[in-house]
Amino acid sequence: MKNKKKSDPFFTKRSCDRCGGQLDTRIMSWFNEDCLCGQCYYKEAQLKNQLRKQGEDVGKLEGCGYIPEVK
Repeated sequence: MKNKKKSDPFFTKRSCDRCGGQLDTRIMSWFNEDCLCGQCYYKEAQLKNQLRKQGEDVGKLEGCGYIPEVK
């Protein structure tokens, strides 16, 4: 029996799941399974910092499936 490898779409995507821009680098979102470009990753990092400043336990939001709103 041959070992069939499934192609992970993360490595074959050509555009960012958030902004639709070209993917020169690929970074997985902290919050969901979106494949992000560098700019969207930077925006997400800023969001995480804002949530921390509000006292939110960002660790519990890892992989939560949605992008939290900053109050």
